[in-house]
Amino acid sequence: MSVDKLISLQRVKKELGPCYIYGANCGWIFSEIDESNQSFGIQMTSPVDGEMYQIDVVFNDYPEIPLLIEFIDMRTGTRGTKYAYPKNKDSFFHTFPCICNPCSRKSYKSFDNGAPHGDWQMIGWQNNPKVSTLTNIESILKTIYLRICKQDIYVGRMVE
Repeated sequence: MSVDKLISLQRVKKELGPCYIYGANCGWIFSEIDESNQSFGIQMTSPVDGEMYQIDVVFNDYPEIPLLIEFIDMRTGTRGTKYAYPKNKDSFFHTFPCICNPCSRKSYKSFDNGAPHGDWQMIGWQNNPKVSTLTNIESILKTIYLRICKQDIYVGRMVE
């Protein structure tokens, strides 16, 4: 394993520690860390409507660049469909679809030409004022969960 991969893996393992504890109280289900693909999965269920969301997190080159956070359609295993994503009354879950925050690699045009943000730079993403407190895995996962728990903003799944 290269030094860069080892650094990312060690950082992710450290950041996931508190997530396992918090997530156990919320019913989160974590996959094992896939060291060779530098990824892990997590399932979260909305207490509002019982919808289960499968999230794949790729952490290569993290924290240098943001995580690649992708929702998986649990019916088909397809990555990144609108149906795989939750929908909110705000733009956190963007209809592209992606998490619309500097913490999400998929929201950058430099990663995907259809993404909403050509005005953000991946290097130094933690310093973007729009990132708010989402500068580590624990904060990111808690925010995703909060967004599917709050009845005043969560409105189910996105439709295709």
